[in-house]
Amino acid sequence: MFRVSIRSFDLVRLAVARVTGWVWYWTGNLGELFFDRFGRLSAIASVLWASLALAVHPGSWTYPVRNMFSKQVLFTAVDAIPAALRFGGAVGVLLIVQAAMWTDAAGATTEIVAPILWRSIVREIAPLLSCLVVIGRSGIAISTELATMRASGEVEVIDSMGIDPMTFLVMPRVLAVMISVFCLAIITAVTMVVTGYAVGFMMDAIHTSWNDFYGEIASNFELSDLTFFLSKTMIAGGFAGAICCLEGVNARGSMTDVPRIASRAGIRALTAVFAVSAILSILFYNKILVFQFG
Repeated sequence: MFRVSIRSFDLVRLAVARVTGWVWYWTGNLGELFFDRFGRLSAIASVLWASLALAVHPGSWTYPVRNMFSKQVLFTAVDAIPAALRFGGAVGVLLIVQAAMWTDAAGATTEIVAPILWRSIVREIAPLLSCLVVIGRSGIAISTELATMRASGEVEVIDSMGIDPMTFLVMPRVLAVMISVFCLAIITAVTMVVTGYAVGFMMDAIHTSWNDFYGEIASNFELSDLTFFLSKTMIAGGFAGAICCLEGVNARGSMTDVPRIASRAGIRALTAVFAVSAILSILFYNKILVFQFG
């Protein structure tokens, strides 16, 4: 009996030791993961804040910086207009025609459908589509360019010449991405409404005139719609631009690592855009799904 009790005690002690080790292992991993994510978020917020602080300082806007900013806006916003028109037209047709057909089958009127569609476009769909266009066309290209400059030593050369890489390389690109997302979101929203109505009217899925359809949208426009639109374009665009620049500038390795860094920057920027959009929706609506806060 004595030996059995001693053996049982050893088994219990071994089990407790294993459980304790498992708890410490996973606690340590969770803590490491938390601090890693917190460090990345702090770095992104720091880059975004530094870019905005430099942008309001007149001395930062030298001729090379202005030239870099104008070229980035041209590439990110102006050259992306055809892509925004295609995305907006396709999604507008899918959204408005389907909504009109379902509501027509249910017996709903335009007075109910038009404001709901407009708010969903302005508050959610258009900002997300514009972010997708900017990240797919320009965000990955920005991270690729900066990672290539980092791998080839150009960033160190710029720094050795007394030029601040943050002012010359990062700040104009972050601001260009923010402005581009905002402008492309306007184009996307208008294209979605116009194209969706035109195709829906030709398909006889929408039975009201354009004046009535547009009048219902304009009469239900609220200041909160503008608040949603500004926040979801500027903040999400700022995070996307900061992530792409940060991934490119902090690149380590040779030229062969540049594609991997670019793809990682695109994935992280997309993740940040969806996360920022979800967080802003929770803050504005003050609820998660059907659960009300306060």
